[in-house]
Amino acid sequence: MAATESQHRIAFVDHAVDIGGAEKSLTELVKRLDPNEFCPVLLHSNNAKWLADGSWGEFTCLPVFGPTQLLEKKRTEVGRGLLRSLADMSASAGPVFSIWRGLMRAEADLVHTNSLKCHLLGGLAARLAGRPLVWHVRDILTAQEGLNLLKRAAMSFKPRIIAISSAVAQQFADLPVTVTLIANGVPLDKFSPGPPNPQLQAELGLAPEDEVLCVVGRLTPWKGHTTLLEALSLAAPRHPHLKLMIVGEVAFWENSYERELKDKIDDLGIAGRVIWTGFREDVPELLRLCDIFVLPSVDEPFGRVLVEAMGVGKPVIGTNSGGVPEIIVDGETGLLVPPKDAEALAEAIEQMLSDPLQAQQMGEAGLNRARDLFDADRVADQVQDVYREVLAAN
Repeated sequence: MAATESQHRIAFVDHAVDIGGAEKSLTELVKRLDPNEFCPVLLHSNNAKWLADGSWGEFTCLPVFGPTQLLEKKRTEVGRGLLRSLADMSASAGPVFSIWRGLMRAEADLVHTNSLKCHLLGGLAARLAGRPLVWHVRDILTAQEGLNLLKRAAMSFKPRIIAISSAVAQQFADLPVTVTLIANGVPLDKFSPGPPNPQLQAELGLAPEDEVLCVVGRLTPWKGHTTLLEALSLAAPRHPHLKLMIVGEVAFWENSYERELKDKIDDLGIAGRVIWTGFREDVPELLRLCDIFVLPSVDEPFGRVLVEAMGVGKPVIGTNSGGVPEIIVDGETGLLVPPKDAEALAEAIEQMLSDPLQAQQMGEAGLNRARDLFDADRVADQVQDVYREVLAAN
């Protein structure tokens, strides 16, 4: 879709192949840009499966990323390993040149990078192209080498930073850069309260009397599934109908983790209580089946799935870690527990199960909080305000 004279061309840069929380949030943002003011162009992987659902609407897509070892590195490898790759021109020059060429072709007025590696590679391309830069930072880097690399890049590229939580923003507190806190937005018209679907309930082997816990997200160790399984085993003796629904799948580099979880389930003797759904598109319907949503992550940058569960009216339990406490008001919209503490998590689960009225009130309060703070329309307005400020300054 060609831009008009009155529109600013925003080039979004995201290298992902499979969809994740960053891509979901970007999708909701792009769909809500004011078409009279902004014209989006997406620079993406030539194998971006997450674009296949067609929900974006009409706008320009430019495939600029092919498969490279550099782009396939895990988030935890950012630092010394990525620094060596960036120093190796054969690894970094190709992606940077591809992004630069895409920016030129798109006639971009502003560059918006949406992932950690794109902040680095896209930031360099934006500097070479002389374009203002916005980093949408969605990660907490626990490895100091990776954080130092990101900080050096920030000092060099001078981006305007959008941080999805205060925990994310804190990483840049000692730098002379402008950071704006904007939480992720969720389309609450899709995630809304409603009765459970009996057909889906039966399909998954759930009975009406079951007490259902649910966790949604990629199967990766820092999401805390092991702690949740241990908590389930602790709470199970007092709750014969307690079940856990695990929604999500492993990334290609973590195939062994699913096997580890299944071995853990066998060791704990809770195989009959765990339902594996794999990756699903019908997350709102799945959330309506559960009684409690649990996110036991460690250093979760935000916790989009918590907002989705709150939008469905469910009480939530999360860890007092990363950006989660900025979503959950402890004792009001849900409960917070220490990360990696199965006993505390089991106690929180039992507290909610033993007091259904309190759990219902938490779900209602969470729904109101989600509507007040995390609606996708409100978030898109905030991001567009950042664009206007950056463009006016350049």
